[in-house]
Amino acid sequence: MAVINSLDIGNSTLNLDSMYAELETYESQSLTPITQQATTVQSQISAFGQLRSALESLQKATTALNSTSALNSTSIISTNQSFTATSNSNASVGSYQINVKQLATAQTLLSHAISSNNQPLGTAGVQGRTLTLQTGKGEPVTIALDDADTSLNGIVNAINKSGAGVVATSIKSNDGEYYLSLSSKETGANNTLSVSVSGDDQLQALLGYSGSDSATGMQQTAAGQDAVLVVNGIEVQSASNTVTDAPYGVTLNLKAVSNGEERLEIANNTADAVKNIKAWVTAYNNVQSVITNITKYTGGSTLSSDTSANGPLMGNGTVRDIQNQLRSVLNTTQSGALTIMAELGITQNTTKAADGSIGTLNIDETKLSSALSSTPQAVYQFFLGDGKATGFSTLANNALDNILSDNYSSKGTLTTAVNALNDSYDKLEVRYDQQQARIDATMARYKSQFVQLKKTIAQMNTTKDYLTAQFSTSDD
Repeated sequence: MAVINSLDIGNSTLNLDSMYAELETYESQSLTPITQQATTVQSQISAFGQLRSALESLQKATTALNSTSALNSTSIISTNQSFTATSNSNASVGSYQINVKQLATAQTLLSHAISSNNQPLGTAGVQGRTLTLQTGKGEPVTIALDDADTSLNGIVNAINKSGAGVVATSIKSNDGEYYLSLSSKETGANNTLSVSVSGDDQLQALLGYSGSDSATGMQQTAAGQDAVLVVNGIEVQSASNTVTDAPYGVTLNLKAVSNGEERLEIANNTADAVKNIKAWVTAYNNVQSVITNITKYTGGSTLSSDTSANGPLMGNGTVRDIQNQLRSVLNTTQSGALTIMAELGITQNTTKAADGSIGTLNIDETKLSSALSSTPQAVYQFFLGDGKATGFSTLANNALDNILSDNYSSKGTLTTAVNALNDSYDKLEVRYDQQQARIDATMARYKSQFVQLKKTIAQMNTTKDYLTAQFSTSDD
């Protein structure tokens, strides 16, 4: 809206500029309630945003608990010489005898001596020359070679850039001779190499290899072989030195042939489960802390006239509903050997926490670790249930979905409340714009009236001056 800096009334005893400003201030007062309501709604939306963030963190912690691997961790407690091992939640706690008989190796081929590493080795001028490499049952890789590519360095570069499952390198011996070495990238007896050259018999004679030694082609210097190990008396073969599920749920990384049997020991790892449960409790307590902050009342025993320090959602029904849904999960008795959280060492505070929050949780880690060690299956059953309608983490996740859901057909408790506030804010913006438009129209009318008044006063002043002058003349 345009602002009138001066109505230029001259020496009139009526200060029209001041009157106009006072009228504008008076008219603008009608915007104050709308602005105050908008500020309140914005603060409530912001407070719900804080609560959503805390609830989403709780949902993330709940999801982490809603799997066997989060609770049923195992770890390797033995130190072994011929292998290293890792275990997952599928591994069975116990002791295993392992003897590594043979490591998996990759096949290696070596060419005859080559006098130079940069001179072409193929027949000059040949067109359509190709080098074909195959590893085991994999797809053959064909490489086109120009004359310049047939030097030892050119062949090495072409092979290594081709993406074939082969590593090529040149080796210089003490007598100055060069050799081409090819190795399969994969270990195992079945990952044998096949090398052939088409369109150049001279290069084929140097590089050709089809699985048997040849006086004119490449020679095998190391055969590909499988790893062989014995696990609790059972022989296991593997094309790789990384052996999975022997025992089940365990990954062995073979390093050397054993001197004899080595003991692999697997134990329950309660530390990870305790960590995941503690993370959930921390997230839950944070939700309670946020709720306390956004719903706080700072007055005394009587209603305070200063409500600026009160929480923006003080007394809000949606927040109470969310609290009740979460408390319902905590108070639900689970079926199984463990029925309530207190049996796991998780209890609710009966007094206010330092930040004033009520209903926060405490953990007795010793009791929790003991339950995980002595009755792990009962702990898993308590949290997981059937994964649909029973189990603590299942119920908690369902409750949080009911609170946070933003699905088109199913809005959660919090989402519905925030959507309603956003609608209210949009309506307040419309009201504000409409009221501002009315104020602008009113002030424009006042301006027109004041300008007309200015003209009238000016005319009256002119008449006054004329009459004064006439009376002065008549007195003479």
